[in-house]
Amino acid sequence: MSTDRGPDRARRPDDSVGLHTPDQPSALPDWMLNPPPARRTLGVRLAEGVAALPGAGALRRRWWAWQRRQPLRQRYPNTVKILALLVSFVASLALVLVIYALYGQVLSGG
Repeated sequence: MSTDRGPDRARRPDDSVGLHTPDQPSALPDWMLNPPPARRTLGVRLAEGVAALPGAGALRRRWWAWQRRQPLRQRYPNTVKILALLVSFVASLALVLVIYALYGQVLSGG
């Protein structure tokens, strides 16, 4: 099969797939082409030391399970909305009563 551009350029199953490397060498310096291995920082050494403690794996798995839990506001959204409404009402009423009491003391001169 051929096209207008010449012979068929479709890849055949026996053709190998590989990266094309240019004939010219790379302009990058050697430290970029072959970087040194990453250094173990103090944080990495401490994390490895903590992970080596007995029971650290179980504690880490429990922590991950705790993070994956579904919060109450997602499990019971309407209940949480009603409770938030009541709490905000009580807080605003308490604030108004405190301001009224302070204003009453200022007016009475006490």
